[in-house]
Amino acid sequence: MKTAQRILLTALAMFNEHGENSVTSVDIAIELDISPGNLYYHFKGKESIVIALMKMHEKQMQTLLTREKLDTLNAEEIMYYLYLLVDSIHVFRFLYKSPADLAEKYPSIVKRRQHILANLKRQISFLFTSLGERKVLVTTEADRVLLVELILLIITQSCQFDELNSHMDDEVQRFHALSLMMVSIFPRLALNEKEKAHLLNILHSHDFASDIKSESPLDSYSGSK
Repeated sequence: MKTAQRILLTALAMFNEHGENSVTSVDIAIELDISPGNLYYHFKGKESIVIALMKMHEKQMQTLLTREKLDTLNAEEIMYYLYLLVDSIHVFRFLYKSPADLAEKYPSIVKRRQHILANLKRQISFLFTSLGERKVLVTTEADRVLLVELILLIITQSCQFDELNSHMDDEVQRFHALSLMMVSIFPRLALNEKEKAHLLNILHSHDFASDIKSESPLDSYSGSK
């Protein structure tokens, strides 16, 4: 693995665990056992690292927020897809903590973050509209709008709530977010009792997650050094 990649992965892990504001470039260099000068050769300070991570996140989400086959998903596949969204946001969760502080320190990332959130909201709205048209999701238009906003809130903010109010590990946090979403969606799904039992069994087993992990953050990085 190239040094630039190691720097980004280490910075991402430290930002997620301790918060961006608590981590300095020197801290990252020490964690990697490299000199601050070596780090500076690849990234001219912490701002460059944060911007690079935001670009990685944006590219990752572009891959996920495609509408190909989205209007054909069944109830079980919807659950898989929502888990993927949670997982992808969770990998870069520091970007969703204290967004006002990040925006003040790194104004160049604001538009990228807003673009991601706008696309995510449109994607969820398209999904629920499609489900409604296919009679898979039974809800009024007004309730569907609120449901979209609730799902967006859970996907982007549930990890912060969990960290403040519990000691869940990363995987449990992801499933907690999925459970919160499914509690909201499940009563509105047009399923028979057998289908409901099957879906609940999958949700409670957590077994499916091992097969649907999101791509590595490095898959979205194209650094040259």
